[in-house]
Amino acid sequence: AKVSLRMIQLLPVNDTTSTHTKADSYPYAAISAFALHPIYASIETIAGKKHAKRIKSYLSRKDELNASVGVDYEAVMELKWDALTALYQSMKDEVFQEAEYGNFFLENKSWLVPYAAYSYLRDKFGSPDSSTWGKYANYDETLIQELCSPLAKQYDRIAIHFFIQYQLHLQLKDAHDYANANGIIL
Repeated sequence: AKVSLRMIQLLPVNDTTSTHTKADSYPYAAISAFALHPIYASIETIAGKKHAKRIKSYLSRKDELNASVGVDYEAVMELKWDALTALYQSMKDEVFQEAEYGNFFLENKSWLVPYAAYSYLRDKFGSPDSSTWGKYANYDETLIQELCSPLAKQYDRIAIHFFIQYQLHLQLKDAHDYANANGIIL
């Protein structure tokens, strides 16, 4: 706004995580047309004042990575994932009870559940190649619903993706609202 920009066009910000390597840094290899990339999550924003102590140990490592020449994609993703996992463990019960989260989940369930299932299965089997996933090799709605059930033993390893996507949604919405309030189109 200060330099009179009226439009900002973004490169793709979708999740590209397939191998957990630097190869995932290519923004045009999205694994979902809807899911946002966890690398863009502000852990400080998610933590807020209430959970700030929970991420204090991650912030010194963040400063170290930010001071590096270039981007160590794998180290950044590892740090983000560790911090997001800690925040998920601290915040999941309160977040999942919020009406706004419930609305987000219902409005996005059609892509969010398959995305979370894919992410879980990719990590469980160590491969983005679904043909290596045993009974999950071919998409089966019933199996996916069972896999993602809150009663399933692996639910936390799936629901963390719901949590992260919700937090990314909130952060992108805030940026969008700020830009619009300042006459800028994203």
